[in-house]
Amino acid sequence: MKRHIFSFTPNPALDLGGIVDELTPNEKCYVHDQIKSPGGNGINAARILTRLRVPVIASGFIGGSVGEEIQSLLNDEKVISKFISIKGHSRLCVTVSNRKDHQQTRLTFPGPKILSREKQALLTMIETHQGIEFLIMGGSLPSGFRFADARRVMKIARQRNIPCIVDCPGDVLRELLTERPYFIKPNLVEFQETTGSRVKSIQSVHKKARQLLEMVPYVCISSVEEGALLVSKEGAYFGRIPKVKIMSTVGAGDSMVGAITAQFFRKNRSAQDILRWGLASAAATLSRSGTAFGTASDIVNLYMKTRVETVG
Repeated sequence: MKRHIFSFTPNPALDLGGIVDELTPNEKCYVHDQIKSPGGNGINAARILTRLRVPVIASGFIGGSVGEEIQSLLNDEKVISKFISIKGHSRLCVTVSNRKDHQQTRLTFPGPKILSREKQALLTMIETHQGIEFLIMGGSLPSGFRFADARRVMKIARQRNIPCIVDCPGDVLRELLTERPYFIKPNLVEFQETTGSRVKSIQSVHKKARQLLEMVPYVCISSVEEGALLVSKEGAYFGRIPKVKIMSTVGAGDSMVGAITAQFFRKNRSAQDILRWGLASAAATLSRSGTAFGTASDIVNLYMKTRVETVG
């Protein structure tokens, strides 16, 4: 099989999005402009990679009628997938936006319990699957899939000389740093949780992130002073998205991961340019309503407008 990215989502979701005129407690609120999308950090990154025409296979655990719908929606987007079928049922996540101010209410459900035989099927797949250039692990861990299981995935990848890209909640990320991921992208709150710190400013986050470079070559922290900071041994860079009308925040971080991974795959060695692509992809998705994602043309146009500066 030709070289590609393998994007693993432990806990995929069916994302339901829509718009209400107003959310009123204890009253029936009618939702308009419904959108259904496949969801989960790794799946979302795979959707962006597909838009950017980078070969990727989306994987994870799916089951039940919801799982079938996730698969169908990915097929519609021409995202190639290779899932582990499970006994349990995949989860739903709901995002409702207020029409007047675009404020969002997001409901995230826990997901299924993963059985031992289902975990083993995944590990066997990663051990034997050929052509993997990078492995993405993105999102929360479902019941039954523990920190040790996630570490095992990364150990197998390391034994096969496959760099790992990790985009997981802070508590998970902290446990996975010992497996030396190639790239991580926490938001500021997740970074604070991962490092046990309260850093907030560009300079203080930069200083703390540099301490991780012995384990992680690329550390990108979003939501720092309304921008993102990428720290590498090459240097540190900070940028903000170009001006767009923000319609939804769903998937913006995942879109950044997808675009940055595309640059790694294409052997772009400029950390500054890599961050520009990540910010442009995030902006493209932020400008789309509900759970919709930015298009390749959106990303390219916004890349031309994105500026990144060196951090001393």
